Amino acid sequence: MKRDLNILLIDDNPDHIKIIIWALEQSEVKNKVSVIEDAKKALTVLDTIDTPHSVLSRKPDLIFLDMNLPPMNGMDLLQYMKSKPVLKTIPVIMFSSSDRVEDVKKAYECGANTFISKSRVFDEVAQAVNTVCVYWANIAQLSTAN
Repeated sequence: MKRDLNILLIDDNPDHIKIIIWALEQSEVKNKVSVIEDAKKALTVLDTIDTPHSVLSRKPDLIFLDMNLPPMNGMDLLQYMKSKPVLKTIPVIMFSSSDRVEDVKKAYECGANTFISKSRVFDEVAQAVNTVCVYWANIAQLSTAN
């Protein structure tokens, strides 16, 4: 089943945002991407998902989340999302410049579906993003699918 993905990218680094958006544009999956650049704004937006006041046109199919966000970190934001019934079934792909075993383990303990290190070389990040998109668009059954 091939489908387009509605992706929410939460990251505060403009360079990383450009790289991830570029990688999403290179993907063989057609993606609509919304970007939020800090955790506080992300909380506001996430709290309005599935309401008439939502700034998003529809509930995200995937969330790409940076681990290090101001003013709260991505792990705290991830735990918050996984505590909310309307958000907890959305797959979260955790991005970090860290590849420390402790960070990877903590991300999965907090509910991340995938962990990708941004420390990979540019081409590897693009390939990893494409693989994730192909999997969630073509293989996995998403809770947001109609």
